[in-house]
Amino acid sequence: MKSVEHTRQKDIWEEEHSKPFVLPQMDRQQASGGVQKFWLWLMQKTNKKNPAGIEMGCGKGRNSIWLSGQGAKMVAFDFSQNAIREAKKRAHLGVDVKFLVHDASKKWPFESNSFDFAVDCFASMDIESPDARSFARDEFRRTLKKGGILLVYTLSTDDEFHKEMVKKSPAAEKNSFIHPTGKFEKIFDRKELLDFYKDFKLLEVERIEKDEEFFGKKYHCKHFWIILQKQ
Repeated sequence: MKSVEHTRQKDIWEEEHSKPFVLPQMDRQQASGGVQKFWLWLMQKTNKKNPAGIEMGCGKGRNSIWLSGQGAKMVAFDFSQNAIREAKKRAHLGVDVKFLVHDASKKWPFESNSFDFAVDCFASMDIESPDARSFARDEFRRTLKKGGILLVYTLSTDDEFHKEMVKKSPAAEKNSFIHPTGKFEKIFDRKELLDFYKDFKLLEVERIEKDEEFFGKKYHCKHFWIILQKQ
């Protein structure tokens, strides 16, 4: 079984963000439907005006730009310089997003208890080390305020393409694979995911079903959409 070095993972993403050719959904400008659904939930449950939010692995900023347009005060980061460069271009006047280049596996440059909510939209699944993934989870917990909300929107073992890839090109870690681009990806079953976030209070678990295209073929997805709270 294969593994991917962190520098290689980063290089692959730099290339993809520079010349999108495999993951067109990562180059979209409209916010993820899962993030829009989360914002509606947040407004209904908390009714907090202009909440402070953070997004890890923001890519070209589509989610944070949209969230800012809804009234959130956003900070967003990604380890790809190409992604952040493009995110800053896409953020128009009046959008309150602070974009920065930062590696989620290194200590985050934010004070503890800073944010009302946090977003992990298909980001932690691309962290190739279990230890680094745990570190990022703990940084979410550190930087969220008490009672702060975390959205985790991620891949599942029921997603057709990803299930197929685990069989064809398994990586060393359970439920993980080497993508045709060479990058690492991790998928989750329900127990594994909930165990991973056991230090948070579980508020909601849903499955979001949709079809996505990979390499010219449609596959059915059944993603996890989970809302957690810092205690």
